[in-house]
Amino acid sequence: MTRIGARDAGGQVFKDLESAYGERHRYYHNHTHLRGCFKLFDAVRGHFQRPDEGELALWFHDAIYRTRSTLNEAESAAWARRFLEEESINQASAERVAQMILSTRHDQPAPTPDAALVCDIDLAVLGVPPDVYDDFEHRVRREYWWVPEPTFVAKRQAILERFLSADSIYQTDLLRELLEPAARANLTRWCGILGRRRSAG
Repeated sequence: MTRIGARDAGGQVFKDLESAYGERHRYYHNHTHLRGCFKLFDAVRGHFQRPDEGELALWFHDAIYRTRSTLNEAESAAWARRFLEEESINQASAERVAQMILSTRHDQPAPTPDAALVCDIDLAVLGVPPDVYDDFEHRVRREYWWVPEPTFVAKRQAILERFLSADSIYQTDLLRELLEPAARANLTRWCGILGRRRSAG
């Protein structure tokens, strides 16, 4: 964060983010997910136009995560904006970071190449080996423990089918080439699993 001019005396924001990602209700959107994002970020850092902003967006992208809320990305972006304003970072930089965070809703094309990379890093889990992907699905279900099984299965299948219906899951050539085939295989397989669950009632 110091690379974009943030001082963060005492590293308080890091402590707050560490605490947030360590919340007990997080079974996937936790420190492990964040570490995975940064491992991939380090590998593709040179492809960012403004890598320090991309790194900051990844730190905050799931800072707020409540499964009963539809405002997680907006509240995470607001936290990032507030932090950057307190650190006297220029408004243009703060807005770019916020837009990258908002893009991780994955409901529309990313507005910039850097935002597309952040989105693809966030979705890298879709292209992992099948056993790792299975674990991801089980962890997501645990986060939504309060949703009745028929409702969860139907909505989860709809989400996966939406990704599959897109011309490409990944928005960057770099990660599309690396992850797209495995991601499509995982999503297709799990749409089948979920479909069978729905049929079984």
